[in-house]
Amino acid sequence: MVATKEAWKTASALPAGASYDQMLEFFGIPPHPKEQLTENIGSKRRAWHHKTNSGNPVGRVKAKEVEALIQRLSETLMRGVPGGADGGGATVEIPDAVFETLEELWRIVTEYVLADDYDQALQVAREAGSRLMETADAAAVLAWVMATGFNTGNLINPALLTEGLAAADTALGEHPDVPRNWESKVSLLVAASRGTEALAAVEAAARAVTGPVTARLQIMRARVAVSLGRSEEAMIAAVRAVNTALADGDDLPAIRSEATDLLVTWLSAKLLPIKSAADLARYVEMVNVAAWCSDGVPDAEDQVRVHRMWAANAGKRVFVGSWKLRSFLAVCTGFISLPIHNYVRSSPAWKVFSDGLGKTEHDDAFSIVASPQYVQRAHNLKWVAP
Repeated sequence: MVATKEAWKTASALPAGASYDQMLEFFGIPPHPKEQLTENIGSKRRAWHHKTNSGNPVGRVKAKEVEALIQRLSETLMRGVPGGADGGGATVEIPDAVFETLEELWRIVTEYVLADDYDQALQVAREAGSRLMETADAAAVLAWVMATGFNTGNLINPALLTEGLAAADTALGEHPDVPRNWESKVSLLVAASRGTEALAAVEAAARAVTGPVTARLQIMRARVAVSLGRSEEAMIAAVRAVNTALADGDDLPAIRSEATDLLVTWLSAKLLPIKSAADLARYVEMVNVAAWCSDGVPDAEDQVRVHRMWAANAGKRVFVGSWKLRSFLAVCTGFISLPIHNYVRSSPAWKVFSDGLGKTEHDDAFSIVASPQYVQRAHNLKWVAP
């Protein structure tokens, strides 16, 4: 089963001299509201990154050209940096589904995948299993198509996972030293919610692949750790993925984007609202790691910004006592008691916020804490002070 796709996600090129509206349309604005620009840029960036490890060199170059265009446009739209209107990207060419060699097979399925036409890509890849003598190589193609489809959200039928995993195992049986085959297997295991097996596959890949573990496999390790609720492992793997990508250059913005998205999505779901000092410490740590991962990628920086602001302010104390009594004691003691009274009758902002969420009536302290937009955005909350 193939998911319903939106045309803007498949769009891969912009002409030189593109207008501001054309740049927005490249990221689905409209039909989506402009407030969704950050989310759409990140989503499109990560989707195209999943297409960059094709076995077809021309396809890899095309996907990387689209990645480069996404980075330039994000800097123009979100930071005002010139260059987005220069256009660029790559033209996707729908090929004739005729192949005689493995190279032709990779070229054809890659073009279909670049166009998000997974029905055709799967049809050609399946046909290859019976037509080509290189069984393991044909299986590698099928596993890659399925893994990329699930990674990008274009394939959603769980029944396909069994077929894809069988193909990945066939490919690995003959070519265990090819990182792409491991990446396909781990992706499919994650899609199947088989996190423990996926982590074992990442460890096996580290032993089997010649040279250092790829940034893509490192970010998959982070994804698996997140699925298993292992936040420390996720942060370590995310940092390693970014550091590995720093050596490559080409993959860096996409790896930073995915690392940030993984950590921010997890901390938003698991650590908010903050309910203890220990929770605050964990939240601040993960926000700082996510902020480091996001550096230089506008959509990722914006994604983590509200959490950086809340992390910086959540531990600050807010007065929760009577303002009238506070003023009275201050006057009676010549303001000597004011610092002590302020401290005794105050609580950390995170506690004020957490305690006030379940109440139907809110006091001044909750209003002070909950009113800023960054607090509401971090908690996915819409609240208007009375």
